[in-house]
Amino acid sequence: MGTHITKKQLPSERARFSHILRNKNFLCLWLDQLMSLIADRFLLYILLILAYQLTKSNLGVSLPMLIFGFSAVLFGPSAGVFVDRWNKKLVMIISNIIRGLLILLIIPFINQSLPIVFLISFIIFSVSQFFAPAETSSIPMLVEKRDLIAANSLFMITLMAASIIGIGAAAPLTNLLGLKIVLIIAASLHLASTLATFMISLKHRERKAGDSLWHLIKELLMGFEFIRRKALIRRSIIKLFFATSVLATVCMLAVNFSEKILGIGAANFGYLIFAAGTGMVIGGLFLGRFGHRFKKKNLPPVGFLLAGTSLLVLSNVQNLLVVFGSIFFLGFGNAFIVSPLQTILHEKVPRVIRGRVFGVQNMLINAAFTFPVVIFGELADIIGLRTIILLLGTLVLISGIFDMLISRLQEA
Repeated sequence: MGTHITKKQLPSERARFSHILRNKNFLCLWLDQLMSLIADRFLLYILLILAYQLTKSNLGVSLPMLIFGFSAVLFGPSAGVFVDRWNKKLVMIISNIIRGLLILLIIPFINQSLPIVFLISFIIFSVSQFFAPAETSSIPMLVEKRDLIAANSLFMITLMAASIIGIGAAAPLTNLLGLKIVLIIAASLHLASTLATFMISLKHRERKAGDSLWHLIKELLMGFEFIRRKALIRRSIIKLFFATSVLATVCMLAVNFSEKILGIGAANFGYLIFAAGTGMVIGGLFLGRFGHRFKKKNLPPVGFLLAGTSLLVLSNVQNLLVVFGSIFFLGFGNAFIVSPLQTILHEKVPRVIRGRVFGVQNMLINAAFTFPVVIFGELADIIGLRTIILLLGTLVLISGIFDMLISRLQEA
């Protein structure tokens, strides 16, 4: 109660990105994330274009996302169990090396066998299920608790910036250099990110644990059980799943929306992703600077309301300026959902179980790229793009209103 807090210790100062980026270990982890994500987006862009060229349908475009989500459902939770037992730094290094080499393996099959391309991509996405919880659970080990919202905001900004740089730059790079050179660049980025990981000083605490299959299953179930028992954790992950489902569906629909509604060509869908990513970047910057002034639980309802309104506008317009503005505010609203919820998870999940919990979270969030995307992709082919976007906007808006009412009741 009587603790003296100096101006230097105020959250408004410590929350700045410049502060956490002075932390060498966090800086290296961030660079690792940046390069790995750009590489992933290069690969995803190429897979989306190949799928659209093959099927000319929304459901067909969902195939790469289905592969991505299926790998998460299969390996996400068990990967979290192993990450809790293994050296997280070593997991990230090996994951990057394997992904880089596998991307190079895709190149000979680009014009020969698309099934083999998608099979190798499935393996790459599966390896990513080990990288993601290792990286996510390392953040609280490298920054102080009061810096978590800034660290998470920066990681979220980087996620969207990677989409901007990766998907946005993939189109002109592919047109200029060709698919194979872009894949070589993606592989090189994964291998280069390994160097950044080598420079991280991350202590590994050995855990004495049984090696039997039953023991591994018990540890896996502990992650699910922890989430089930902790209402705040459970609600946060459900909200993240819903927000990711909506964003993933919009990204999938963007390919057809660009060609059939806007008339700018399917290959230019990256510009729509650019608009959403820019919105999330600016939203993340805002939270990184001013997020400490707000209660974290009050931010997601605002994000849902803003995102829902943006989708409703998007479903009724064709003007390019209004379309890009709507998608920008969709991304901006999403920032108010993702960053606070991820910060809550980092603050409330004990270190000893983080890998398992984040492994389950990673599975559920990435599953948002599977069933919802496939369902809405099929519905869009049946009832139309605009109707689906209107339906999504209505669902998101109702979720925002409901979430806001719940927050008000909890404060009463």
